[in-house]
Amino acid sequence: MMVLAPGANTAVSSARSEWTLECANSSAFGEFAAVAILPVDEKRRPKGEPALFHTTQSWMEWGGDQSKVSCKLNLDDLPSGSDRVLLIAYTFSAAGPVSELRTLRLMVDDQIEYSLFLHENGEAAIIIGEFYNRNKQWKFRALAEGSAYGLAALGRRIGIDINDAHPKDRSISGNPEGSRTGATGTGFAVSQHHVLTCAHVIEGMSEIYISSFEGRYRAEPVVVDQRNDIALLRVMESPVLNAVSFKEGSGCDLGESVVALGFPMSGFAGGGVHVTQGGVSALFGLHNDSSLLQFTAAIQPGSSGSPLFDSSGAVVGLVTSTMPDAQNMNFAVKASLLMSFLDACRIDPSKAFSGKTFTTAELARTAQASMWRVEARNFQPPF
Repeated sequence: MMVLAPGANTAVSSARSEWTLECANSSAFGEFAAVAILPVDEKRRPKGEPALFHTTQSWMEWGGDQSKVSCKLNLDDLPSGSDRVLLIAYTFSAAGPVSELRTLRLMVDDQIEYSLFLHENGEAAIIIGEFYNRNKQWKFRALAEGSAYGLAALGRRIGIDINDAHPKDRSISGNPEGSRTGATGTGFAVSQHHVLTCAHVIEGMSEIYISSFEGRYRAEPVVVDQRNDIALLRVMESPVLNAVSFKEGSGCDLGESVVALGFPMSGFAGGGVHVTQGGVSALFGLHNDSSLLQFTAAIQPGSSGSPLFDSSGAVVGLVTSTMPDAQNMNFAVKASLLMSFLDACRIDPSKAFSGKTFTTAELARTAQASMWRVEARNFQPPF
């Protein structure tokens, strides 16, 4: 028996492989958590439909029960263009962390063992391993790559839409409110009555509120661009909001200093705005996506929708996602795309002109009035 540590790999006996995944929480799988298999190429671009816990593809077959999932894989029958599959454990609708699973024990062909201890893991999905083909030999690599925003967000990052909700839309066991699911993020005012945030923060939710030390107000989506992960909210019965200003023109420079303001780890990290600093590390996203820029200011769950400011106090991006297996490799939608989106929504955003340079403390004091915590929730009828 070969016992693997995270990052280690070894050959599997054949392309017809069978694995089991055992969970310390005996009622987890199928109730509030599940397993998914994603066929991808070497650059992790999707190649074919994923196999979710409740669906079967032609190249695999599910088995087992709530405490131990089993799967038979025929790796030679993967969709055309794929040379690997990702194994992912996740919670339905990203409604809680995978720490609820406590520990996972993966056995491959009764020859390979890999254990993960998740007690302090705050992500809602985790890639636990991958089968991949190298020099005409199938291998397995042990991984521990988390996705703070769940399976659906992980799918969006690589270019595929995945519905990570419970297949029967049942209430999630262990949720103290029974049928409630929800998410939190960050938003910022772009007009007197509108707030901008990420689409994935509010998708599938029936009630949306924004809050700050100024108060709490109901909001409703006006336009949602799922492809670019942008959502415009109209705020109901609120006082006039303090809109931010946007950077226009040539955009950011490589290496330029940026500041992220948001509400990360809401409920744990305190109720006020949090500030992190970093720099622009690349002018493209994954797969040369020109709509995104990369930056190094630290972000956490709840940072989605945060504005990214330059030293003049202008918004240069909307924080949307992170690459969990890389240190501070974070992504933001560029200001030019945000302004085009707002223009299509018939909102004329304020433009910043080069002038005064702010310290981080000055910028935080100035921008704080434009910042709002976004609370999205969904109530489903109990069964």
